[in-house]
Amino acid sequence: MAAHTATRPPAPRTVAYARRWAHQNLFNGVGNTVLTVGVSALLVFLVFQLLSFVLTSAEWDVIQTNRRLLAVGRFPQAEEWRLWPPIWTLGALIGLSYGHWSRIDRLGYAVLAVVLVFSFTVLFEGQNALLMALAVLIGASGYVAMRVMPEGSSLEPKVGRALIAGWLLLLPLTVLLLLVADGVRTTLWGGIFLNVMLATVGIALGFPVGVLMALGRTSSLPVIRIPATLYIELVRAGPLIAWLFLARFVLLDFMPPILALDQLDIVVRAMLVLAGFTGAYVAEIVRGGLQGLPRGQSEAAQAVGLNSFQTMTLIVLPQALRNVIPALVGQFISLWKDTTLVFGLGLVDLLGAGEAAYAQLDFIGTQAEVLVFVALMFWSIAFAMSRLSARLETRLGIGER
Repeated sequence: MAAHTATRPPAPRTVAYARRWAHQNLFNGVGNTVLTVGVSALLVFLVFQLLSFVLTSAEWDVIQTNRRLLAVGRFPQAEEWRLWPPIWTLGALIGLSYGHWSRIDRLGYAVLAVVLVFSFTVLFEGQNALLMALAVLIGASGYVAMRVMPEGSSLEPKVGRALIAGWLLLLPLTVLLLLVADGVRTTLWGGIFLNVMLATVGIALGFPVGVLMALGRTSSLPVIRIPATLYIELVRAGPLIAWLFLARFVLLDFMPPILALDQLDIVVRAMLVLAGFTGAYVAEIVRGGLQGLPRGQSEAAQAVGLNSFQTMTLIVLPQALRNVIPALVGQFISLWKDTTLVFGLGLVDLLGAGEAAYAQLDFIGTQAEVLVFVALMFWSIAFAMSRLSARLETRLGIGER
């Protein structure tokens, strides 16, 4: 008869428990005590200095005056209506996705509250504030609708498939809305909007390229394996900024005059470079996941009659992707930050817009305020991606045995 191990109930969160935990983990020796006190003092000092700067010393007029420049750059004001349907759709997808696959914890609510307060006091005003409030309301309604749905409802699988389809269609529909009917040229995109579009396209195109290159490099056919290996090693051998400069000055000379490929503007070329560069790194991440799976998985699939294609797509690849989610999200966060390199190509992204803002005569000497704001914007999106990754890992049981 199998023995059952009793599960120890969680310790109550009392003052005595907190004191005992602190003694065991933070003050259980002279060295740890000195380290804890020193690190705590340093953190308190840094937080105090940051809050003192943000709340008392900083002059945020430079951000309020240039909010439009920081958001969309040179995007024509008469065409801003094209931006709001994608933003509302994004709000709905975020709310529905969080409600369906996860939930917002206390830390999430606190961060969300800070972001909303900051956004509606510094970034948005007037009509734009109302339109953004509508996006927040749509997202909140979607989250609540998913949380009140009965667990195990027959609608859950259908909602999940609809959300996946929505995320896949969001980017092409956004680009179509921006460009249709004499829309806005990509060279007029700017601000954080340009960073978001560059990162989104880089991820959306780079991920499938990376998966295909990983499968190609692990192929037993030399005609497939050798080109995939050459592509991965060649792209990873050079820095991203070098590939971006090649895209600006050299790429068009190699493009055929078919479908106006030899006339691609610099933004599209930058997107192609970001996608190709990301694909090379994603390929190695996915290849590591493929190598980490035991051969028994493939043998078992073949034993039940699955062919090689079915084995790879239904058995091996899903498990490999599941195991490398942390590394993939880390690469996507790196790509999000690397989008600032397009400033060197003459594009006015968030960092470029920030430099243009504090170069104005009325705001000379406000570099610190602008750079802190830019850092906060990049951190907030990177933090959201990391939290989503952590939630997904928990839901999939990654790292658990």
